Amino acid sequence: MNPIEKLKSKVSGKNFNQTCEVIVKDLRKNIRHYNWVGIYLVDGDNLVLGAWDGLEATEHTRIPIGAGICGLAAREKRTVVVDDVNADPRYLACFPYTRSEIVVPLMAADGKNVIGEIDIDSDTPSAFGEDDELFLRDVARLLVERYSA
Repeated sequence: MNPIEKLKSKVSGKNFNQTCEVIVKDLRKNIRHYNWVGIYLVDGDNLVLGAWDGLEATEHTRIPIGAGICGLAAREKRTVVVDDVNADPRYLACFPYTRSEIVVPLMAADGKNVIGEIDIDSDTPSAFGEDDELFLRDVARLLVERYSA
């Protein structure tokens, strides 16, 4: 069974919030270079942190759309990968050990609006590649299916 099918099986019968909780825990536990995993949802002109899993909480629980890497991904409706957060002035520092980040938007069923995003930090520079991006797009689709269910 591929990783997405495994996730689908784990969230079978769960509502959106429960699905988010299962996914953040599963991703962090099973993918070694995912050190912090969070799901933000759009609330007006902001992203609001919902489910997350990591060693510690982030102070960035509410991010204006357009601010930081998360806000950029939401504003531009695209995945953003930062190989070295210390070299990117847009990065909103959360943890001193974070070296790279990937943010994948959750696109509404209409394909035009962002309803949220998956935000993942790694303590490894250049941790995220094409495989991560493709996998996380599938995870995002799974979340969107649960959101509208």
